[in-house]
Order: sequence, then structure tokens, then C-alpha cells
Amino acid sequence: MGKIAYMGRVSLRCAALAVGMTLLASSCVKRNLYVKPDEGTVILDMDWKNLVQGENPPQQMSLYFYGENGTLLRGTTDNGTFTTVLPSGNYKVLAVNEEVEGVGFNNMSDYDRAYAYALPLNKLAKADEEWVRQPGWVYSGHLLEVNVLKQDTTLTTVVPEPMVQRVSMNIYLTGDYDAVAEMSAALSGVAASVLLSTGECNDYAALTQLEPQQVAGNHYTANALVFGVAAVNPDVSVDNKVRLELSFNNGGSQVLEETITGDVIEDPTATEININVEIEVSANSEVGFTAVITGWEVTTDGMNVDNRPNDPTKQQ
Repeated sequence: MGKIAYMGRVSLRCAALAVGMTLLASSCVKRNLYVKPDEGTVILDMDWKNLVQGENPPQQMSLYFYGENGTLLRGTTDNGTFTTVLPSGNYKVLAVNEEVEGVGFNNMSDYDRAYAYALPLNKLAKADEEWVRQPGWVYSGHLLEVNVLKQDTTLTTVVPEPMVQRVSMNIYLTGDYDAVAEMSAALSGVAASVLLSTGECNDYAALTQLEPQQVAGNHYTANALVFGVAAVNPDVSVDNKVRLELSFNNGGSQVLEETITGDVIEDPTATEININVEIEVSANSEVGFTAVITGWEVTTDGMNVDNRPNDPTKQQ
């Protein structure tokens, strides 16, 4: 009996010790579960003050967060405000509308090399020419530093800017203008791509097609969206030329060309470039009809798409 009683007391002590160890281990586990994660909240608003007049904001914007340790996080917003939780650290941010007709995107995992490009227009391509489709309105905004702190909220704003320029033409025919049966147009020296973080274009070697539409007997209009026209820069040797081909009702045709850059255009970075051209059509006994450009005026608006490479005045 005594031996049994002794063993019982030992068993009680062991049981009490075991219960104490279990409670201690349990309390340690609970403390680990309640350690606050090393992350913070980011609330990012879109400011559309640079929206092109007459255009609507994109329905959706993609947000890319580039972490300093090489991480990449992507999200989307369709209401102008984006809220997310990110690991603590510093991030660069790109905001861009990716659902754009006629446009592809590349190198999106690299903040400095991400770019948009106009899709090729292969039906017009020759061996020595690069024809591209007209891009839709691409908007890009960037932030060089967003600091996310642990258990804190960061409020910031990104201002998307247009990466695209619009070239609008008004073509007025005089003389025997009713002899013109059809008209086509092209714009040379345009950029095929644009860097999203800077808006910079480096290659102005592409061509794009314009489709003149007759709005009155002697009045035609044509519009083209491009990533950039050749900049006034000593390193850029390509000129922008408007190429007009007139087809006459007697089966003949004639090509006219005129330059819009250089001294002709006041500001090649303008979002809107307007061209007014007058063409005189005359009957000619030898070839049927001839056309001569008699008036040429290029004007720009006050909003800029600054895509000049190596421009020291451009703010990053």
C-alpha cells in the first residue's frame, strides 16, 4: 500500500510538471501567431489631369510594383483607386492601360526597360520599310519611390500621361478637284515604340497609314495616332514626311510629299499636331491632270508628349 501511495505522489508531481510544460508551450505558440506581419497598406489614386481633351479615361489600369529586392507585384484598378497590402520596403511603380488596340507590351518585369510598341502592319511592308498600325491612346504614369512601412498606410497619387500623339490633317483641293477619284496618305519617320517610365522614343524609322475621308466636295480629313514624330535633335536624322497619293478619274495618279518637322513645326512634342494643306489640281494635255501643293501650315496645341531622347530639360 505504501509503495502504491508513493508512486501515486510521484505520478501527481509528474503530471503537474507535464501540464505546466504544456501550458508554457501553448503560450509560446500563441505569442508567435500574434506577431504582426512586416507589411503595410498602399492606397494609390489616379489623377487624370493630363487626359487628352475629348477622350475618356481607360476603363482599367494595370499597376506594377517593382521591389528593391527584385520582387514584382501586379494589380489592376477600374475605379481610379487601388488599395493593396505589400511587404515593407521601397518600390518603383508603373501604371499603364494595357488593353489598347494596335499595341503590344514588352519587358514589363523591368521598370527601366518596359515599353509599348505599335503592332506591325505587314500588308504594306516592303523589304526596306517598317509599317506599323496606329496605336490607341496609351497612358503611363510612374513613381520613382513608394516607401511601404510596417503596419502603416501609404497614400500616394500617380498622374498618367499620354504616350501618343495625334496628327490631324485637313486637305483642301482647288482647281479641277472633281478629277480626284481617290486619295491615300502615309506618315513617315514615326516611332514604333515608347518607354513607359520616361515616355522616350529612340527610333523614328516607321511609317503609318492614314485614310483620308471626303467630308465635302473639295475637303478631306485624315488622322493618325503615333508614339512620336521625329524630334528636333541633332542625333535624329529622319524627317517626318506626309505622303499623299491622288488617283484621278482618268486612271492617272500622282504622289506629293511634304515635311512637317524641322523648321516647319513649332513643337514636335505636342499631343495634337494639326496640318492644313491646299492642293491645286489642274488639267494637263500631256498627262491628264497634275497636282501641286500651294499651301502648307502646321500648328500644335499646348499639351506635350515629351518623347525626345537625351533631352536635358525633361523631368524624370
